[in-house]
Amino acid sequence: MRGNTLAVVLAAVLAVTCVAPARGEGTARVPVTIPAGRTEATLARLTAEGDEQILFDPALVRGRRSPVIPRGMPLSLALERALDGTGLRFRRVGPGVLVVVPVAAAEPAVATGPDVVVTALRRPTLLSKTNTSLVLVSAETIAARRLTDQQSLAKVLPELALTPTGPLQRRLAIRGVSGTGEGTVGVYLGETPVSAPGGTSADPAAMAPDVDLVDIERIELLKGPQGTLYGASSMGGTLRTLFRRPDVAATTGEVAAEGGLTARGAPIRAVSAVLNVPLVADRLAVRGVIARRRTGGVIDNALLGYRDGDAVTRESERLALAWMPTASFRLDLLALTQRQRADDAGAWRGEDGRDRANTATRPRSTSALSLGSATLQWSPSSLRVTATASHYRWTFVRELDFSAVIQRQRDDAGACIRVTAAAGGIGCDRAALTAYVDARSPSLLHQPMQLRSTSGELRVSNSGVGPWRWTAGMFAEHRVETTASFTLRADPVTGAATRPFDITGLRLLGSSLDQQAVYAEVERDLTSALTAVAGARLFRYVRAGDGAVPVANLLTGTGGIASGARYRTAAGGSNLKTALNWRVGEDTLARLVVSEGFRPGGVNITPELTEAERVYHADHLWSYEIGVRSHRLGAELAAFHIDWDDTIVAANSVNGAFLYNTNLASVDINGIEALASRVVGPARVSAALTWVDARLAADTLLGTSDGVGQRGDRLPNIPSVTLALSAELRLSRSLSSPVAGAALAFAGATQSTFNQSSSYYERISRRATVDLYAQWTARPWSVRLGIDNTFDARAVTRIQSSAFGEQQVYAARPRTVTLSATVSFQ
Repeated sequence: MRGNTLAVVLAAVLAVTCVAPARGEGTARVPVTIPAGRTEATLARLTAEGDEQILFDPALVRGRRSPVIPRGMPLSLALERALDGTGLRFRRVGPGVLVVVPVAAAEPAVATGPDVVVTALRRPTLLSKTNTSLVLVSAETIAARRLTDQQSLAKVLPELALTPTGPLQRRLAIRGVSGTGEGTVGVYLGETPVSAPGGTSADPAAMAPDVDLVDIERIELLKGPQGTLYGASSMGGTLRTLFRRPDVAATTGEVAAEGGLTARGAPIRAVSAVLNVPLVADRLAVRGVIARRRTGGVIDNALLGYRDGDAVTRESERLALAWMPTASFRLDLLALTQRQRADDAGAWRGEDGRDRANTATRPRSTSALSLGSATLQWSPSSLRVTATASHYRWTFVRELDFSAVIQRQRDDAGACIRVTAAAGGIGCDRAALTAYVDARSPSLLHQPMQLRSTSGELRVSNSGVGPWRWTAGMFAEHRVETTASFTLRADPVTGAATRPFDITGLRLLGSSLDQQAVYAEVERDLTSALTAVAGARLFRYVRAGDGAVPVANLLTGTGGIASGARYRTAAGGSNLKTALNWRVGEDTLARLVVSEGFRPGGVNITPELTEAERVYHADHLWSYEIGVRSHRLGAELAAFHIDWDDTIVAANSVNGAFLYNTNLASVDINGIEALASRVVGPARVSAALTWVDARLAADTLLGTSDGVGQRGDRLPNIPSVTLALSAELRLSRSLSSPVAGAALAFAGATQSTFNQSSSYYERISRRATVDLYAQWTARPWSVRLGIDNTFDARAVTRIQSSAFGEQQVYAARPRTVTLSATVSFQ
């Protein structure tokens, strides 16, 4: 029966594909004659008379004229006639949406480069006409700057702060909004919001989703709270990675290979391939991507006798299918897998020296993400409908060196009593405790985690033509997570966990999150230059968690969790947004935005907590922003203030073995962002500067080991100044001309805790790296030679000290020379 049903569905799909109306056979016709005249005016009339939204850069059509469009001409033919003889053409970017582009590639018409189409407002718009705080990373920038993953994005996005939190892990922050718990930055892969497993400390934010940046159309970074257009919401901003979609018009492909050498480290090698094949001309196409990358290690361990031990291997596949039976309908199916493996912790120790970590264990971590999604776009008449259904499974196995925590228990009275009692004694037998600690050392934490999420979003908007523009939608997600936390004895010779496992302790944790939201945003043109925006999001969430302890750890006291007990917290509320947008002249935009952000709270499945500590509450912020951007000048300036209440941060247990979430009083954040880009003859220069001042707004208790935070203390690991400078020189105006470039990335000093009263306070000095590169393109070939971290700077990004170990140093990779080649075909 199931096979017959599948056959019927496939037959129906093929039937619709074959009988769908061809271009020019639709019934929509031009109701009135449009006289010959300026192309800009003709396009505006066609937009008003039809159901197609037409996007164009005024500078691109300036000075061009269109012939008369007779009454009764089919609208699809009228669109082609409007651009007849102009050297321009239409490119469809979605159902019901067209963009005007040159027939052939050309040099930029303006000093800041060509305009591009973005979808940050959940509808296609030109970047020059998108009045929001948005930064775009194009496919060309990804290739020229050798941006391979999320970590490398920070080199071109100073607004995005990345803090390493462990092997294959990093925390993201925008505008200083950084905390534990749910991520403060929403991460979208295509149309799917993706969140990481929270693990034992209920901290999904510590592990931002990351995929190989291969065959990427663009990356969009939205700054400030996002909730009235994004169902999943985010407090600090949203990072969207948008993949290239299948092209139904042409067979294309690309193969790339890269090799690299690193000072004092092992080499790099990478390959990737892309293939796009139309299965039914102009209707159905498939696109496949495969990538492999091995980044050799640089950290040595003399104690265990290995060199360059922290190699990272990444493997990914992506398969996409697009079906376009008509110009008003598109269905995209996506399947993605991403696997990563880190062969060591990825941090060196301050006491051992640069690129050396003489630890007693060798923790290895793996990550496997599988994602499937279906996105339907439909434009019936003047409406635009988008529906997305997604499911992903993320399995992460994290290992951490636990030896220091175990050794600390030698002087713990509670551990002594538990060990003595387990041996049948009474009181505290120090000799028995010492012998037990020695027997369980060295030690590893081995934590398999799995998260499964199913989500759906339905969004409806009008065509965007006229004085009113609106979008409304609904979102729902069901997320389930399981975690097993093993404390294991490690082999003192290899540093790996002994096989079979020699278990000191085992905790099992489970959690779930159900959230639903409805949202809407409306824009109204008050005058030709002034637009008012209002939006709202209504939400509800329920989070629950439970735990069990099959093997109690006598040293750290995990038996304090009541096995089988289940904890629950729920809340609902709203996010609001209002804005005023001004258009000054032809291409200058100004904005005043007030928006609200929210993040769910949760439960701590942590030993020895009070009932008050068991639940942490949702946090909430108000953001106030004023900004201005000029496309012609290639410049943008913004200033913002954020009031953040009940900030979720991590606290430590008394013995340092456990982390759990708690709420601070409040945080105040002030900041300025400035961007500038200019094309001067054969040279392009750009600069981006971010200043963030994020401080406690009141005295607050920070946690067991960190004492009291004082009003005015800076948030940890958030640099006050970040800067990105780049310059690129094209040796001639030919598109195949060699290009030489240089780039500087700078970040100011930070500290690891709120103040020096913490016993684990570390100061991280300011850092800067310089990259040089040269690229030569002569279709179908492209060759790039680059030097990353040219001056071999230490460029420390974080120094982490805790009960797990002191002065664990995360730093930039030493000087690396890479050579890559790409060949494309069609």
